[in-house]
Amino acid sequence: MIRRRFPFWLAAACLTIAGLFPTDARGQFFSDINHPELDWFEIETEHFLITHHNGAEAFAKRVAVIAEEVYGPITDLYDFEPDSKPRVLVRDIDDANRSAYYPGTNTIDFWATSLTHDFELRGAKTDWVRNVFTHEFTHLVSSQVARKTSSRIQGVYLQTFFYQEENRREDVSVTGLPNVIASVLLPSEILPPWFTEGTAQYMAAAAQHDTWDSHRDMILRQAILNDRLLTYDQMSVFGAKSGLGFEQVYDHGYALTLYIVNRFGEGALGRLYRAMSRKWRYDFDGAVREALGLSARALYDDWKMSLQERYDLQMQTLATDSAVGEVRYDKGYVNLHPRWSPDGETLAFLSNVGGDYGRTNLLTLAADDTTAELIAPGARTAIDWSSDGSHLLFARRSRRNEDGSVFWDLYTADPADSSGVGLWRTAKGLIGFDGGLRPGRERLTQGARGIHPAYSPDDRTIAFVQNGGGNNHLSLLDIATGDIRRLAEFTDGTQLHTPVWSPDGTRIAFSLFGLDGDRSIALIPTAGGPHKYLVRSDGTDRDPCWDTDGSLVFASDQDGVFNLYNLNVGTTEVHRITRVPGGAFHPDVHPTEDKIAFAHYGDDGFEIRTVERKGLWEPVPPGIFSTRAPVVVSADTTSSPASRPYETDLLGLLISPRVALDVGKLKLGFYAFSTEALGKQSLFVQGLVSHDRDLEIFATYEYKGWKPTFYFTGFRVTHHVEEDILDRDRDGRVFNRTFALNGLILGLRHSLRGGGVLNTNIEYDRFGNSVDQAQFNGQNRAVIGATFLNSINFAASYRYSNIAPGIDAQISPSSGRSLDVRYKRNFDFFLKGFEPNTTIVIEQFQNFFYDQVTVDWSEYRGGPGDSSVGLRVYGGWMGDVVDDPEADGYFDFRLGGLPFMKGYTFFSMEGRKAAMLRGAWRFPLWRKIDRQTGPVHSDHLFGSIYGGLGRAWDGTPEDDLLLRSWKKDAGIQLRYEGTTFYEFPLAVSLDVAYGFDDIPLQEITDPVERSGLKLYLTVLFGFLGNVGSH
Repeated sequence: MIRRRFPFWLAAACLTIAGLFPTDARGQFFSDINHPELDWFEIETEHFLITHHNGAEAFAKRVAVIAEEVYGPITDLYDFEPDSKPRVLVRDIDDANRSAYYPGTNTIDFWATSLTHDFELRGAKTDWVRNVFTHEFTHLVSSQVARKTSSRIQGVYLQTFFYQEENRREDVSVTGLPNVIASVLLPSEILPPWFTEGTAQYMAAAAQHDTWDSHRDMILRQAILNDRLLTYDQMSVFGAKSGLGFEQVYDHGYALTLYIVNRFGEGALGRLYRAMSRKWRYDFDGAVREALGLSARALYDDWKMSLQERYDLQMQTLATDSAVGEVRYDKGYVNLHPRWSPDGETLAFLSNVGGDYGRTNLLTLAADDTTAELIAPGARTAIDWSSDGSHLLFARRSRRNEDGSVFWDLYTADPADSSGVGLWRTAKGLIGFDGGLRPGRERLTQGARGIHPAYSPDDRTIAFVQNGGGNNHLSLLDIATGDIRRLAEFTDGTQLHTPVWSPDGTRIAFSLFGLDGDRSIALIPTAGGPHKYLVRSDGTDRDPCWDTDGSLVFASDQDGVFNLYNLNVGTTEVHRITRVPGGAFHPDVHPTEDKIAFAHYGDDGFEIRTVERKGLWEPVPPGIFSTRAPVVVSADTTSSPASRPYETDLLGLLISPRVALDVGKLKLGFYAFSTEALGKQSLFVQGLVSHDRDLEIFATYEYKGWKPTFYFTGFRVTHHVEEDILDRDRDGRVFNRTFALNGLILGLRHSLRGGGVLNTNIEYDRFGNSVDQAQFNGQNRAVIGATFLNSINFAASYRYSNIAPGIDAQISPSSGRSLDVRYKRNFDFFLKGFEPNTTIVIEQFQNFFYDQVTVDWSEYRGGPGDSSVGLRVYGGWMGDVVDDPEADGYFDFRLGGLPFMKGYTFFSMEGRKAAMLRGAWRFPLWRKIDRQTGPVHSDHLFGSIYGGLGRAWDGTPEDDLLLRSWKKDAGIQLRYEGTTFYEFPLAVSLDVAYGFDDIPLQEITDPVERSGLKLYLTVLFGFLGNVGSH
């Protein structure tokens, strides 16, 4: 029998490739949602290339005009111009705003939906298009000023790998699977997010399209007054924060940047960026000392003291007479849009209770209860009750349509219907195939892009805001027919919010946010006609609500703090209702009692409060609120050049060097990435090489011009082993061996509407080795090679993951699951021997054609307190043709090591059948460490206890003789989560595992040996995958 060597290194590469570099290393081009239905065009201006798809030309022309307006002020401030025209990708394919900048490709991704609809932690006081574009362009320019290398080099990766020894496996080449994997990045750009986001919001004095408004001041004021201001270390990272914590980094960073500008001048910003470009500087404190003459913490302390003085004085003026109401619900940090039921017995509202981020659900709260009931998940913007209280009306993002787009639509829910969806639909939903609605829910629109819905008094019509093309329109939906008509159309980027019907159904009040940067309240006849302004001040006026007497209750920050007011529509008299320290929003008047429900920004986010209907009832002096129309601000785009068809444009090569210690050898290599401007074509290459020509090269080309993503992968891996072995039986001497694995993969990958991913591919692999040998006396030295395996495999897989997002989603997931189902048809041509009596090496192959199936399911649930539990089930089967003795176990499943049962080495458990059950309990040991040590910011430390049992076997009589029974193991794990260099995630796991049972034997005559203790360590950008394994 010929003893073949296993190519362990391919398994190692597959295990580690995803964790060796940050998940955003290739930015926006990772998405597998392809849009071949779109035609693309571009507009070229003096300084930009604006790329847009069909249907977005008008918006793209507006962006082009704005881009040229802000180019000079931003580049002048930082004394830097991009070396080529930045490309701006204008998209309107989802109802979302994912605008971002990518300095490596000199690209801005710009989405045509305003943040104001979907992000209540941010106010609105300026033209949102100018705001968002100037923000991203400021990032693009300033970040390159601070870089230590070319923008095409992300940094240098330092990596190391150590391997488990397979002492009883002579057929395993070199060594076993890795048990130590580490990868860290020395980045070329190092900046704390408070500063980068603060300067991006500041922009430049000549292009300030963002402003420090009352909403931002509210967040900062409440942080100071309630001793919740982020520390300097906390401001310096985004890691381990809720959505509110993320926004506080933006908010506090903007305030501190304004403090720097006011104290040291605008030029200090450029000096700080340039100070960070020093090759040896990896701490922002050094830049502050160089540019400003004091330490970063001293700067922070001075700023904090100025805030305390400012807000203490402000609170003294507010403390004279307050009306803050009573807290009704304060779980979670986002509680918005309260609405009383028509009988006044139930309060409906949106809340993110139970979540760490801003995703809200529709809840109801009975008048005499403190526990809210979930009615519908994912609800956004304003909600409403039907007049009989039988249905709640809401908006939410629908599942992806046939083109892969996600749009807002209108839905209703019966709060009294608590029936379930049935076992079959529940099972389908668990694996990503359930697209239906629960009983009692109805979808009213299909791709209408509708938000802020409101019933007419007769329940026949719904008023709502319709999004699209960077514009909003006020539309009416006829519920009976499904017809939609535009009541008011805006083509200049004006944003609309919260329409509400007058009690008699003849008028609709709504909030209107125009290009002048002011948000006001307007009134429009439901029969049609022009709108007129009803409430307009020098501040922001929003959230209209009709009182039962025909007056209008609304929110305004006309004195610097958002409070509730009442407008007598007939007399135009205005009275103040509340005076709060935070901010009051979204009022709703009780239908029978003398009170108003509203959203209040309190100690730790938005809460639901109630206040007496007239509250303070302070008269507001005439003239503060008026009905005057705003000054018209032009959105003229006539000066923008015409569009032309887009031609494929490759954005150049991004490359990052690698230095690795692998198999005891120092290796040098790289990661390289190149993409076409739209991301339709991309190439990713990674490589490593050692002094003795060990080589690892992987290359993947992807084409996304079709619905499924087409990909082509090629790889070559070689390892050299110096042996110098004397083979006296053959009168020969072996100097070294070279093992080589080559492969090609051709496949299609398609993301399904429910979130799952289908993958089909064909793979060719060729594995062999060559031997440098000579006769015993050293003569006739030659290299002789042979191919051990030629393999052609057809594979299909389905992957689904819906791990709930959260602060602990990486370190300790507590909700959701991952599923991986794979089928392979293998055609393996395996070395049997050599042709006898020939002067050249001619291999003889044996055919192994067989099927292979694996299922891998991990389920996560919350445990006691902040702990979580996980369960993993794994199973594999392959055809019995591989039991042939000539196969020598080569094709078997392996069930040990880092991917599976850590109490056993990777190759110690093998067979053509495999089964494993594992469980883990994770718990926090030290939460919110919030400590900066050199370049590392520490976030969390968790512990884990895990264990399981598994078996790999052939199903033959030899299984019992070779001890291939069920094996048990257990272990403990420490998980540490942090951030390096202000930006890059750090995930460290340390395992001590113990295998309780005897190691399966290779030969019946082998000595019996207990598996015993095993150690594992990973230092990566994310934790490796499944329950009780990685």
